[in-house]
Amino acid sequence: MSELAEIYVAAADDTLCRALREQKRHSGAWRIDVLDVAFGAPGDQAIVIVDFGDPADRDETLAALDAQGFGGAALVLGGAGEGWPDAEPLARPVRLGALIGRLEAHATPPADTAEMRLGPYDFVPSERILRHGASGEEVRLTELEQRLLGYLAAAGGFVDRDRLLDQVWGYRTGADTHTVETHVWRLRQKIETDDPATRFLVTEVGGYRIIVGDTGEAV
Repeated sequence: MSELAEIYVAAADDTLCRALREQKRHSGAWRIDVLDVAFGAPGDQAIVIVDFGDPADRDETLAALDAQGFGGAALVLGGAGEGWPDAEPLARPVRLGALIGRLEAHATPPADTAEMRLGPYDFVPSERILRHGASGEEVRLTELEQRLLGYLAAAGGFVDRDRLLDQVWGYRTGADTHTVETHVWRLRQKIETDDPATRFLVTEVGGYRIIVGDTGEAV
């Protein structure tokens, strides 16, 4: 990682913060801080870990981040809840090594950051936006939405669900989760309109493909 990764922990105590700070392998690359939503959400490049045993505390924190417009990655120990489907749930008990693996995946920038045309939009990974070519209107993407679009576009064809779970989310093959379907559904709510040209994310049996360019040719 070329830049310092900002990681914030929202928890009832500092146990997880201390455990992460003790990881010498990342001591020069990660900055671990306690999250206090009363002072506002961190920037969209940050990673937030929500670790509360009480679901009410967890949901309150996620609701505050949502209200403050946080668009970065959120890892939720114990489950994300219906109010924040963009967050990545990690079932308890969570091994520290597995959590660190997910942090590494989120902190590593996508290999391909080149701009490209997706339907009527210009996809700008470095700014995490889709910009409409005609109107200039911008659609803000979450960190996972950016990774999902980037991976599908770079793949050059159909990508099955298990491959997306492995390469974008880091889940084992065959994981029993609807996270891909949920993220695709939410992304479509943001980008699709009555204009057929906005429907460049195509569902096929078992996976997805994406339309690159604005000619209507699917890859």
